[in-house]
Amino acid sequence: NFKDGMEFSSISATDTVADHALIDIRQTGCLVSDLSLNYENSVAIGSSFAIKVDGTGIVADVQNLDIVAKFSDDDSNTQDRAAIRIENHASANISQQINIQTSGNRGMGIYSYNYAHTNIESNANINITTSGIWGIAIQNKLYSSLNIQQNANISMDILVKNYSSGIYTTVMSQTYILGNITINNAGNGIINCLTSKNYTHIGSSAQIYLNTAGSGFSNGYNNGSGNNILEIAQGAKIAIEKNGATKWYEVNEDYRDENNSNSTDNNISADNIEAKMKVSETSAWKTAQEIIEEKIEDKNYTITDESDAKAYQTQFNNALSQFDMLINDSSYKGVNLLKDDSLKINFNEDKSAHLLVKGVDVTSESLGLLYADWKEVKDVSNTLEQLSNAKNKLRSAASQLGNYYSIVTTRDEFTENLINVLEEGADKLTLADMNEESANMLSLQTQQQLAINSLSLASQASQAVLRLF
Repeated sequence: NFKDGMEFSSISATDTVADHALIDIRQTGCLVSDLSLNYENSVAIGSSFAIKVDGTGIVADVQNLDIVAKFSDDDSNTQDRAAIRIENHASANISQQINIQTSGNRGMGIYSYNYAHTNIESNANINITTSGIWGIAIQNKLYSSLNIQQNANISMDILVKNYSSGIYTTVMSQTYILGNITINNAGNGIINCLTSKNYTHIGSSAQIYLNTAGSGFSNGYNNGSGNNILEIAQGAKIAIEKNGATKWYEVNEDYRDENNSNSTDNNISADNIEAKMKVSETSAWKTAQEIIEEKIEDKNYTITDESDAKAYQTQFNNALSQFDMLINDSSYKGVNLLKDDSLKINFNEDKSAHLLVKGVDVTSESLGLLYADWKEVKDVSNTLEQLSNAKNKLRSAASQLGNYYSIVTTRDEFTENLINVLEEGADKLTLADMNEESANMLSLQTQQQLAINSLSLASQASQAVLRLF
């Protein structure tokens, strides 16, 4: 059970029940980020997913994940398993660094099913390794759509034993590929690196590298069978490797293949690409795999949208300036515990019991936060790292001050209770008992009245004796 504010760095689970998901998202606006997921489902029959986004109108964001999903190797299972599955009219935006490893029968990397939509954003760097039986790296099925934006990088290693494809679209699916894709076939099954069902468009900005050198039968592009359209725009770049030799091509004219027959002889491979479409050999470019490795290694690549970066930089610097002003205004009677001042608190009248509260310096400079000057992505990454370190320092400072606060609160309660006890004792020593004093006064009044009556009687008796003479 996940609650607002909960933070995780890793989640692991071993499951022996069918139709389960490690993280099941059924509410829109959820973000799954900065996690290491390890999920193993050993059920022979049934579906299971590390992350599932499910439901009409549900939109989720997925970024910065390491996913290892292990499924059963039983080849009798006909149900699908996936590291990330989007289904039933739901949508997912996938961005930043995603590393996926799947194994087992029908284990897939990213799977869209039943009117779902998957959007792989321009800053996405995705590594997918799939192995086992009937594995697929990315699949789009049953009226779903897939959009791979320009500058997105997807690298796939296909290690399956029976059948697989890098990107596979089926049944009224629409796939738009504008980014960079590398597919390495190291499996020994029947491999279709890119399979089009219904409609697939490869845009002019796309760069696709297909290594079809697996030991099994391997195709480059396969346009399926029956009522399918494959479009490759002029300017798209295609590299196909076979038997250790790579040819690099640029498409010179829009290519469109409408397959309205039941024949599957619509493949584009290293052997027939020059006969199938108008292409010209071109120089080598960096594959998606190389781009991802380079980015992971040094993160030293430029920001693509400088206007947005400048706006965010200004906001960040303003927030940092306001933070320092807030710290400077946190003094009381000349003492600022947030700027490393100390405060002595006395607990008794002779000052023999006291506590020395040592302040902490949480100014931006002390926390290691520097004003931003973002020119490259590594600069943004450095700022994010500074914020992470500052957050840890602030938590430590809050814990330290919280400990002092607990001690002072305890002494305050003790002193208050002691004052109450002493006041009660003093009252008992000095204050009169009204009941007792009332009884004493009544007694004195009675004695006084009796004395007056006695004197009166004595006077009357004396007068009576005198009247006898």
